[in-house]
Amino acid sequence: MQQRRLGKNGPMISPIGIGAMSFADFYGKTNEANSHSVLAAALDEGVTHIDTANIYGPLTSEQSIGTFLAKQGGQKNDLFSIATKAGIARDADTGRRYFDNSPAYLKAQLDASLSRMGVDHVDLFYVHRRDADTPIEEVADTLAGLVKSGKTRSFGFSEIAPSSLHRASRLHHVAAVQSEYSLSVRAPELGLTQATAALDTALVAFSPVGRSLLTDKPHDA
Repeated sequence: MQQRRLGKNGPMISPIGIGAMSFADFYGKTNEANSHSVLAAALDEGVTHIDTANIYGPLTSEQSIGTFLAKQGGQKNDLFSIATKAGIARDADTGRRYFDNSPAYLKAQLDASLSRMGVDHVDLFYVHRRDADTPIEEVADTLAGLVKSGKTRSFGFSEIAPSSLHRASRLHHVAAVQSEYSLSVRAPELGLTQATAALDTALVAFSPVGRSLLTDKPHDA
């Protein structure tokens, strides 16, 4: 499979990646064996990029990736370029979803993700959703510190306004922005595609087949 660089200075990855939200029952029941089969098939086809998050499961997506990598022995660090995310949390008592971009939260969640996957770093760490109470400049500084620590090679944002991207980029280079983008969802063309191109930031599309709408077997709602 062809390879392309992730952003300005990132690793070479396959243009098609594995969206590991599907490892956590979001699109129907699954299990670790099914997830491992997907990862093995991806390797056979030359797919080298995995996108996951701490909230997928929660935790089970990263855990499945970790158990698969553990079976690969000394090769595990060379198989995939991994991106993970943090920033969406749930209240333990009420189940209410909220966003947390605080330095302590992001640092702790990245450490926990690395532990679940059995790796010492990821190639890309996204803030999953923006916390409106934390200035984007503070978030960018936190993420840059995680890059400096060696726990992630680069950082990005999932679903961010072009204006916020420009503000963060004045302090540190943002390697990637993730947004839903497909033939059925064109909103990124209203400013985000232009901003990422101007800033040398990769635009990573999620749900590129419209959450199955654009396939030959759309998923029943």
